Amino acid sequence: MARRTNTSCLGMAVKGYLLLNLWVAVGYALALPVTLPDLMASQDPSLHVQGPVQHAVVYGIPVAAAVGVALFASRRHPVARWVVGARAAGVLVLGQLAVHWAAARFDAPEWSARAMAQCGAAGLTAYLCRVAVRWWDNGGLTSGGRRPGPGEIWHAAVPFRDTEGSKERYCVVMRSRPHYAEVLKITSQNKDHRHDHIRMPSDGWDLTSGKGHWVEIGLQPLRVPYQDFTDGRPKGRCPRSVWRRLQAQHPAPTASRA
Repeated sequence: MARRTNTSCLGMAVKGYLLLNLWVAVGYALALPVTLPDLMASQDPSLHVQGPVQHAVVYGIPVAAAVGVALFASRRHPVARWVVGARAAGVLVLGQLAVHWAAARFDAPEWSARAMAQCGAAGLTAYLCRVAVRWWDNGGLTSGGRRPGPGEIWHAAVPFRDTEGSKERYCVVMRSRPHYAEVLKITSQNKDHRHDHIRMPSDGWDLTSGKGHWVEIGLQPLRVPYQDFTDGRPKGRCPRSVWRRLQAQHPAPTASRA
């Protein structure tokens, strides 16, 4: 028992050390447009970033680092590409603000001290951005579990299309909004004769019922407030072939039912 505990503690220590170095490297990458010109200017004679290739490297590395942070933060909760891009832009902007704040705040005579402060500020900012993204994806200000994401299958009280009221059933999340999700209903009733339903495999999300399933297609998604999702976690992912068809025939407008 003691040996297992010691091994576990050692593993956590190694993991913590690696993560610390990861965020330091991210901070260095984000701070590169400030730290590298500062280092070059301190040389005798002073040097400068010149030419399109050097500028592309100096300013491209922070962009790549910001995209990496956004992808890393979003990996457990798939989102649209534009959301990843917006998050990367936020990491990049906030990281640069942190670097310039550190440059003005810690004006040490030694370049290494200035660079350490700037890289540390950028790395800490990137880490806090990752924490904020995870917090938002896990529900943010909403109660309960994490926020449903596109392509996931959840159990929720889904409103009827033609009458008032709702029924608890499985559904596919098409899009996440600030206060609700847009979903398409899943049913176990045979809909092979309907053009607005397609058969949906149970692989990966319904391993117990043994029933067949059909999901709506080509219809306007229904709005389900986050508090109407009955479980805190998804049942699984929509099968890839079905998800591609749903996206291809996903109408732009959304049903007005809340």
